[in-house]
Amino acid sequence: MRSAMVLLPVLLSTFILLAANYIAQPHPLLKPKVFVIGLSKTGTTSIGDALDLIGYKRLGWKDVRSRHLIHTWANGDYNALIDQTRFYDAFEDLPWPRMYRQMAERYPDAKFILSLRKDEQTWLRSMHRHVGRGLWQPYAYFYGATQVVGNEQTVLSAYRNHTSEVRAYFHDQPHRYVELNIDDGERSWYALCKVAECPEGHVPSIGFPRANTAESWSNGWLFDEFHGLVRWSITRMEEFTSTSYYHGGWPIVNAVLGICWWVISLVDQACCELYYKMAIATDKPRPFT
Repeated sequence: MRSAMVLLPVLLSTFILLAANYIAQPHPLLKPKVFVIGLSKTGTTSIGDALDLIGYKRLGWKDVRSRHLIHTWANGDYNALIDQTRFYDAFEDLPWPRMYRQMAERYPDAKFILSLRKDEQTWLRSMHRHVGRGLWQPYAYFYGATQVVGNEQTVLSAYRNHTSEVRAYFHDQPHRYVELNIDDGERSWYALCKVAECPEGHVPSIGFPRANTAESWSNGWLFDEFHGLVRWSITRMEEFTSTSYYHGGWPIVNAVLGICWWVISLVDQACCELYYKMAIATDKPRPFT
């Protein structure tokens, strides 16, 4: 009886993991990939929403997974990022803007969208609000500072340098590259449809999505304070685990972290694939007109 009580959870866990592994296999029919390679606060989420509307399976910001991908990238390990490209056909938000060279070489048929704002000061004001919501060390990887206040020129230089480097890289590849100004409103569809497969080759007549605005972050004092506490907790846990794993933590702790992440990643991927395949099976119509 005692051995059965021990064996049953092991068998059940094994079955769940095997089932999750079976479900968490990429869909065989994905579109040619589209990478949105603009920096934060250039409308990347809105563009991802637009790609989703026209039938792309997109990987946007997923709090735990995206944080993990940023730290693997920052420590020179691109395997986790490359693995994710098997499952999706559209990608946006950090750290993808820093992976355009590798992705362009790996996927010769991939297309790239550099998202921009109408001017630098508009972007800087948006970054000031965004970064001001909480200290996050990885901001320094992309913008040279963890705070915008007092580092305006450093942050602006990161924006300028990224723009010029991307333009130089795709200078002789105009067929796979487009720039999209999210402040252009409905005209953004025309830029998007130059590189993405829009329905029947036509620009959708619906409004271009506008997500993750300053207003969307304000949901009442109590909710905002709770959300801030959650972000703070996740950030501190992220810092602890990444420092331990990549900078000489205890081997036993790192082994446990590796196992935990493998399980979390597998279950998360299985849930995403199951949702996607169910959506494909139901063939839900999309509001193009």
